[in-house]
Amino acid sequence: MGNEQSRAAPSLMAAMAKLGEQERRFNTATDSESGSVQRPKARLIMVMNQLPVCATKDPSAPGGWIFNEDEDSPIAHLTESSPAGAELVLVGTLPCATDLPQKLCTNLTTQGLRLHDFLFFPVFIPSQTESMVSCVCNKYLNRALHSVLPFTIDEPCYDLGTTTAWYQATALFADVVARTLTSGEDLVWVQDYHLFLLPSVLRCRRPYVRLGFSLHAPFPSPDFFLPLPLAVRILRSLLCCDLLGFHALDQARHFLACCHRALGLRQCTRLSPSPDGFLGINHLGRTIGIHVLFPGMARFQMSNYYSAAQSTPVQEDLSRLRDRFSGNIVLLGMDDLDVFSSINLKLLAVERLLQRHAHYRGRIVLVQVITGMDPEDERSTLLLQDIRANCERINSVFGSDLYKPIVLKRRAMSSEVKAAHYMLADCLVITAMRCGANLIPYEYVVSRQADPSTPSAPKKSRLVLSEFMGCSQALSRATTVNPLNIDDTAEALAKAIDMSEEEQQEQHEKHHTFIENHDVAYWSRSFAEDLRSCTEDHLNNRVRMDGSIVTVHKESFTELQKQRVTMAYMNTATRVLLLDYDGTLESVMDTPQTWVIETLNALCAMPKNTVFIVSGRTKKELQTYFGACRGLGIAAEHGYYVRWPGKTEWITADDGDDLDWVRIARPVMKWYTRATNHSVMEIKDSALVWQCRHSDATYASEQTNEMADHLKDLLMNEPVAVKTGDRSVEVHPKGVNKGSCAKKILSAMADHRHRADFVLCVGDDSSDEEMFELFASKKHEDVVASRATVFTCKVAGKPSRAKYYLENMEEVKGLLVALKNAVGPIFHRPHG
Repeated sequence: MGNEQSRAAPSLMAAMAKLGEQERRFNTATDSESGSVQRPKARLIMVMNQLPVCATKDPSAPGGWIFNEDEDSPIAHLTESSPAGAELVLVGTLPCATDLPQKLCTNLTTQGLRLHDFLFFPVFIPSQTESMVSCVCNKYLNRALHSVLPFTIDEPCYDLGTTTAWYQATALFADVVARTLTSGEDLVWVQDYHLFLLPSVLRCRRPYVRLGFSLHAPFPSPDFFLPLPLAVRILRSLLCCDLLGFHALDQARHFLACCHRALGLRQCTRLSPSPDGFLGINHLGRTIGIHVLFPGMARFQMSNYYSAAQSTPVQEDLSRLRDRFSGNIVLLGMDDLDVFSSINLKLLAVERLLQRHAHYRGRIVLVQVITGMDPEDERSTLLLQDIRANCERINSVFGSDLYKPIVLKRRAMSSEVKAAHYMLADCLVITAMRCGANLIPYEYVVSRQADPSTPSAPKKSRLVLSEFMGCSQALSRATTVNPLNIDDTAEALAKAIDMSEEEQQEQHEKHHTFIENHDVAYWSRSFAEDLRSCTEDHLNNRVRMDGSIVTVHKESFTELQKQRVTMAYMNTATRVLLLDYDGTLESVMDTPQTWVIETLNALCAMPKNTVFIVSGRTKKELQTYFGACRGLGIAAEHGYYVRWPGKTEWITADDGDDLDWVRIARPVMKWYTRATNHSVMEIKDSALVWQCRHSDATYASEQTNEMADHLKDLLMNEPVAVKTGDRSVEVHPKGVNKGSCAKKILSAMADHRHRADFVLCVGDDSSDEEMFELFASKKHEDVVASRATVFTCKVAGKPSRAKYYLENMEEVKGLLVALKNAVGPIFHRPHG
């Protein structure tokens, strides 16, 4: 590298040498003396869009570079919060590094850069790609996450080139992260929406890595998120994680609602070492944890405000401010200049307050500080003009030469100047419609605690916060408002202004204690501990049908191994295969694919096999689909009708004489069919079925639950069962289900001295749970061989009483084809 390497930074050469030695030790499998395995130190790998490191040219030497850590970044102070014994590694782009020599970039990417207690691995993205990724993140994602649809006249359309650039950038991140992994104990923690697609790439490359993701922007409702071109792709990527972090419960619920509407997934409760991780969502045999906790301030930030409040310059600045606003109740607003801050809504609320409560005129002052603005953004300039116009109008109506109810300040403020304003303010007012990790309320409370002007008196503070802010749920004693409701916001301000001394003290004490105990290090520890537990527990936690959690051993709900089933299949003499159809062998289609018919024919032709299709479909449909399959048994309408292998007649499970329940249930279903778009009612010989699978998922779920509750009340004295499925309700006679059907099949075989010593039972939805329950409860043992091998398998791995799962129908196909080919030539047996 020549001169460029020699002048990079004093610590760079040492870091490279040290890391190289670590890698050599890791690659050496055994120690020369003891033969013991050399285990690398476990890592917590935090992946972010931009590292808290800045690269600058060394002015003292041409071609030299200096790397400085941004000590003001909270991430730079998380060393003490890493899991015990873990090394903290940061991965992200390097600001101001476009001119770095290529050789230096390569070494930094592969070997890293050690500064203080951190090991940094930079990601270098081509400038054109980075520009396009910045566009998609800032123009589309940021606005959509803040509940603003990014389709306006002054913005470019989303196109394939943008998607390609984002994929390319994501792949570069994945390359670097993959190189940083050193052991199976490593945790990878991805940060924020710029890296939405990274989890899916990492999961593909490293299937067993423990992977978490935290979002530091609000997550919007489905109406704002799902219209995005890559919305479903983003959801599927996030679901590749083991743990997902959100700042507020409402944001987590919005994510869960998107998954339900777009993918049909349902939330669940879960066991977690953290009180903030009680939620989860089930997907493909895994429970993805949901962790809800606001990050909070870093300890060093609190110390800075404590120190600033005690400093002489701040006290002098505070004294001048108090002289200026002597006799006034000071409301403070401190916001960036953007549409999400809703400063104009705050001004209108203050105006309404002065209109309705004349006794506040001349007494209250809103000091509105605008701390940030992009001077090149035309919309920001127009917004500032509008804010100024509102301030002037309100001041002209309610002000005088000596009194202005609105004082507007536009300036960047240091922590010292902020501290003076915080100690001045009687009440902080933030009315942002959407915001991410807004720490201004925390800074306000900490500064009020540090105010030296009241050393012995109890501290006081008042907060009026938008209910849409992430921290409003953490600071639970704050007065929360909907900024769009001007009248209610004005009344909330009046309530805060009139708050008693005792209430102010109690609010402050509760908030300050919470802030002290829930700093950013606590947030980091809580997430990391929860993430570390996820991989061990996410296959162990299952939800019973009543919604309660049951913990089972890992081997009780594992992926079904094709080789294991095949070996058991080949070593048994009397085999029974019970197969659901829709969602197991096929999607909901009119006719089976060719491979299904061919595979079933081959399996049925084997003398040792008894194969049944057990479905909720009518006998007419199943006869049409599988009538040509010689030797196939068919159970229709969940076992109400059964056609045995080699037979042509159907046996009915019930006489069906008592049909009074139909006269009750049918009008109810017809009413819900008329009231729900895209819903249908199907009248079977044994049941009434209502489905709305093509309706909006959230609304359909509500209608399903409501109808089921209604029918259960009406039919409580009737000999029928009311069952709910995926956006469906079915009413059928009691005792008619797939579990009782499976028991009858096995009993009939046992009566003819053909006790099964191998059972494979595969299904995908709630109607198959009765079959799984039969085998899980061991009620089958009296009708099978004493040492029968039983495999119960749920497709798509949803919470289930099945012992195993397969992730999709393609894997079911692979299993059945393997069984078809497991025993060599086919020996036909006579039928009929």
